[in-house]
Parts: sequence; C-alpha cells; structure tokens
Amino acid sequence: MEKKWSKQKLIFIPIAVLVFIAYISVTLNDPKEEQYNSSEEESKLEQTLSQIKGVGQVKVYFHYDVPSPNDSNSDSLLNGYLSSSENQQHVSGLLVVSEGASNPAIQKQLLETISRVMQMPTHRIMIVPMESKGDEQ
Repeated sequence: MEKKWSKQKLIFIPIAVLVFIAYISVTLNDPKEEQYNSSEEESKLEQTLSQIKGVGQVKVYFHYDVPSPNDSNSDSLLNGYLSSSENQQHVSGLLVVSEGASNPAIQKQLLETISRVMQMPTHRIMIVPMESKGDEQ
C-alpha cells in the first residue's frame, strides 16, 4: 500500500507543478496590463515634454519591436514562464506630435531631449508639428 501511495505522489506532484507554472505564465503575460503600462509611460513623457517652453501640447506614440515567431518555441509550456523577463517589449521608435514642432529650434530641442531621456538614437525619433484648428480648410 505504501508503494502505491508513493507512485500517486510521483504522478501528482509534476502535474501540480505544471498547472501552477501555466497559471503563473498566463497571469504574468496579461496583454491588457502591458498596454496600460505603455500608455502610462506615453502619458508621463507627454506631460514632461509639454512643460518645455515653446513645445505646447504633445502627443507621443511608442513603436515596439515585434518578436518573430522563430524567436519563441510555442510548444514548450515552460518557455513563457522562464523567459518572461526577456520577452519584454522594447521601444524601437517614437513619434512625437507637438504644437511647437513647426519651429526648427523647438524641434531640435525635443529631438535631443527625447534621445537622451529614452536612450535612443535620433534616427528612431520622428517629430512632427501638430495641426492646429486654424490650419484646417
């Protein structure tokens, strides 16, 4: 009787561990939470940039790297759990729309500021003037 109980434990324990890992990987990789975090970061950057003299209203859009399907093995149950820290999305580009961007000096100041704050090369940052209500025809 003791050996039979031992075999049941040996079968039950790995199944319980796999279910636990699957549960954690599903709860950690919630796309709604990631979207919230990115929009929160965009909002923080917008608020900060709009405080610069002459910039005016600002909208910021992050562009993220899209991982290729070959980079991850979807057959492995443990893959998402073990590599979750490596699968974080990285901002690969920025689009900044600003009221003051029609002024070349403001545009240059925005470009240099964003490049330093985001630690991103300037060729990955696009700054364009915001269309004002009076510009519409």
